[in-house]
Amino acid sequence: MFESLFNKYPFFRTIPAILCMAIIFKLSSMTGDDLKDFPHVWDKLAHTCEYATLCGCFAMWWTRNEWSKRQWLRVLVVVGLTLAYGCTDEFHQRFVEGRSCDAMDLVADTIGGLIGGTVYALICKLLNKFDPVPPDSPKEEN
Repeated sequence: MFESLFNKYPFFRTIPAILCMAIIFKLSSMTGDDLKDFPHVWDKLAHTCEYATLCGCFAMWWTRNEWSKRQWLRVLVVVGLTLAYGCTDEFHQRFVEGRSCDAMDLVADTIGGLIGGTVYALICKLLNKFDPVPPDSPKEEN
């Protein structure tokens, strides 16, 4: 559905990731008092879900045709991007009142990234199997 829009305006592929990073940054800016009613066990689940979504948004940077080539290398790239953002998020939390930098949050971020990247790769594989996209054609010069 969005593939034709993304092909026409490639910049739009980056917008979901930017919005997702902004939401994560806003949530990370909440103080410890703002989160006092949030159970600790749900914190790790929230990190996993947030970063699975972020990883899926990073994965949208490539077309489905590009995902059909070197799929698992692309999964590693998007998981690496997700982990890098997770590191900056944890660093940011060091400066927020009542929050701290936690290595277990990074583990949850990485697990979420692996889940998001793998699910995205599998969905692309299924979509390419049942609804093949024609190969990217070079633009004709007039």
